[in-house]
Amino acid sequence: MKMVFKIAKMELQSLFFSPVAWLLLVIFAYQVGMMMSDLLEGIVVNQAMGYGGGRVTSIFGRLFAGMQGYLFYYVPLLTMNVISRDLSGGTIKLLQSAPLRSVQVVVGKYLALIAFGLAMMGVLLFYVVFGLFTIENMDVPYVLAGILGIYLLLCAYAAIGLFVSSLTSYQVVAAFGTLFVLMILNYVGMLWQNYEFVRDITYWLSMQGRVGEFIRGLICSEDVLYFLIVIGMFLTWTTLRLINRVQRRGWTTRWGAYLGVFVLAMGIGYLSSRPTLMGYYDATYTKSNSLSQSSQDIIALLDGEVTVTTYTNVLDQDFWETLPENINQDKEVLRPYVRFKPDMKLRYVYFYDNANNKELDEQYPDMNDGERAERICENYGLPFSIFRSPEEMKGIEDLSGEGNRTIRVIERENGQKAYLRFYYHGGWRSYPMESEITATFRRLVMESPTIGFLAGHGERNIYKEGDREFKRFSSDKDYQGAMINQGFDIKEVYARQPIGDDIDILVISELRSSLSEEEKRNLDAYIARGGDLLILGGPERQELMNSIVKPFGVRFLPGRLVQPTRDLQADLIQALPTDEGIKLFPGLNMIRVYEGCVAFPGCVGLEYMPVEGMRYASLLVTDSVGCWNEMDTIDFVNDTVAYNPECGDRDGIFTTTLAVSRKVNGKEQRVVVIGNTDCFSNGELATGRREVRNFANILLRSSFYWLSHEELPIRISREKPIDRKLYISEPAMEVWKIVFMVIAPVILALAGIVIWLRRKGR
Repeated sequence: MKMVFKIAKMELQSLFFSPVAWLLLVIFAYQVGMMMSDLLEGIVVNQAMGYGGGRVTSIFGRLFAGMQGYLFYYVPLLTMNVISRDLSGGTIKLLQSAPLRSVQVVVGKYLALIAFGLAMMGVLLFYVVFGLFTIENMDVPYVLAGILGIYLLLCAYAAIGLFVSSLTSYQVVAAFGTLFVLMILNYVGMLWQNYEFVRDITYWLSMQGRVGEFIRGLICSEDVLYFLIVIGMFLTWTTLRLINRVQRRGWTTRWGAYLGVFVLAMGIGYLSSRPTLMGYYDATYTKSNSLSQSSQDIIALLDGEVTVTTYTNVLDQDFWETLPENINQDKEVLRPYVRFKPDMKLRYVYFYDNANNKELDEQYPDMNDGERAERICENYGLPFSIFRSPEEMKGIEDLSGEGNRTIRVIERENGQKAYLRFYYHGGWRSYPMESEITATFRRLVMESPTIGFLAGHGERNIYKEGDREFKRFSSDKDYQGAMINQGFDIKEVYARQPIGDDIDILVISELRSSLSEEEKRNLDAYIARGGDLLILGGPERQELMNSIVKPFGVRFLPGRLVQPTRDLQADLIQALPTDEGIKLFPGLNMIRVYEGCVAFPGCVGLEYMPVEGMRYASLLVTDSVGCWNEMDTIDFVNDTVAYNPECGDRDGIFTTTLAVSRKVNGKEQRVVVIGNTDCFSNGELATGRREVRNFANILLRSSFYWLSHEELPIRISREKPIDRKLYISEPAMEVWKIVFMVIAPVILALAGIVIWLRRKGR
């Protein structure tokens, strides 16, 4: 071991006495300083303008993400002469004739390289120390995880460079050879991904993205072992190369040894990538790389085998995202779930069937579905044989109820299954997020609440596409925010028969005709047994709706609320959350934080007379200035709106959204009453107004979360970031830019010059 350290010391001295090494260190320090200055300056400017609130420590993630690309060019210059210099100068013969083994030479030189790498990491640690004094509650473990990833990448690059350096006596060839090998290892993950038997091998070999999880603050045993395996493999190859220079061996022996090392490395790598053998550490304070606790709790209930099968229809939109060549990238979506359910199996099945893709009707107007699928396969270079026909698919999984769209089917070994959909908006497909994925898993372990929508009296329809209808937020399988995709079951309910016990939440939206006596009795029976309700009213419907809310002591006021502005229609109300509303519906706080509102196009005010046993909370109210209850004007497009007390107009603050609760039959009955129906309509949810920050979707999700007694939609909650402030002023930032980009690199350059001159003086 003494000889190893002696070689390492000699090699390290050679590096630090070399102008090239010092030049690399100076350039590295300058690039880090330049990037850090830009990142810090952006935060300082935002804070000066009153913006902020984000994780300040995340600038290190952006710094590391940028710097990992520069290492790609530094290492070849650093390693190009480590062994090739000895080969060209003949000193390798002296080393190998001395009482040294080749492995000692290789390890000694490698230790010198990684010691120099520590000097480079020292530059990054300087900024970590700087952050400790300037960032409020800096997330240190997150930063250190990123540095570990960068350092492991540098060590792997160094091992590769050392091996290439042993192949040639020409230093320039060694530098370009190292660059070439690094390019191959960064892009090999894109090769042969269509072939199942080599897909996992090439994807595992790829270095691309290996540091990404470290930079995000997640340390995974697979990634750590990957770097250690790559380092060990190339150092072993380097040792074999030096041994083969002095020992005469047959080509089969030489290449067999190299191949044996490669096969052993692949075997260990395969085992390290098995989910059941992988370990994780989320270094972030907020645990942003892990599933939320609510998701973990649901996954923990999934006993037995679970299979997630992705069915890809070649005739669907954006089908290429789950093709064989993209399988490994697609699996990353479910990787957080596999982490907590390691025995989860992921399968992929391909088929063709009519998916109502109108683009294909235009592109291939004279072809049937089979001919279209075959033509698309020819265009994309796909084997048509892997795509199952509609007849074959019906025997495997009948997806006609899902429109034959590309979809994931989650199935337990007991036969329970649930559909996890992709979503389509504006011609683009989007992946489900944690809320939707967890809600789908929840269907397998818990009974799904059912939302019933009262029908038969002109209410908003949950299956139609019209602007005034309710399909978008209720039953639209293509819309991510639809309640059917958040874990609820959806159905229409007719009050002419008793409302079943399977209805957990009943939505009543702006009746246009009165209920019959029988319908009223059935609705009263639902209310009497403690059923939860979402009741939406509106102008000119007060008389019909008041009969429904009367048992709760609530009344829709006559007239219509107005809030005249220069650019918007007068009856567009921009309702604001109250303190008690935020306390009951915490999600409403986002509206206040982002200075938004809930837009109510055509809204009536609410008032209530307290009924014994009832609890009331005013969730949203009108603005305190410029709002009144208009009794006279009806046409808000052509008429001028003016406050006229003589006609009954009344100003003030009006409640637009009210929560009511009480104890009934041993359970809490919950009711949300809103003085507007259009706020959740298809047209309104798709409308954007430049002058209005509308958070109607927040009210929608919060209402159903409360009405479902905090079950759905899945609440994805984590610790809030505590590193939200940077203690640097704008004038101070100008000084620090000079320190980072000028003074620090100059100090390193002067240190290098002094050491080099002292060396020459000897």
